[in-house]
Amino acid sequence: MTYPSDLNRSISELLSTLGRNDAGSAAEAAPVVQGVGEAADGMVRVVALPGGQIESVWIDPRLMRSASETLAEHVRKATNAALTDLRSAVAAVALAPDTTALLEQLREVQRSAVPQLQGIIDTLGDVQDRLSSGRRP
Repeated sequence: MTYPSDLNRSISELLSTLGRNDAGSAAEAAPVVQGVGEAADGMVRVVALPGGQIESVWIDPRLMRSASETLAEHVRKATNAALTDLRSAVAAVALAPDTTALLEQLREVQRSAVPQLQGIIDTLGDVQDRLSSGRRP
């Protein structure tokens, strides 16, 4: 049988572990969200940032000898690939769980549910004692 004190201790241990992990991740710099796209077998590389900003465009100097239409097409393809990659990166960050909110919910369970559970167990113990002694519950 699990007792409220055991549940309280388990929740405390879980909160402590999660709190250490959450503090460690908060101490780290937030990951840079960006999208990277390439074209022409890696000879054109574009990096896109949130808000549709292009951080950088790199073109292999050998490609500069190409016709301007060809070069423009490679830059267009790399830019579109970078923006597509950026949308995926932003979506992945948006889906990450908010551990701060989860920790607060778990703390609330510990504050409210554990004492209520202890009260129920105490009441059931009293009823059991009364029944075993022949008194009315």
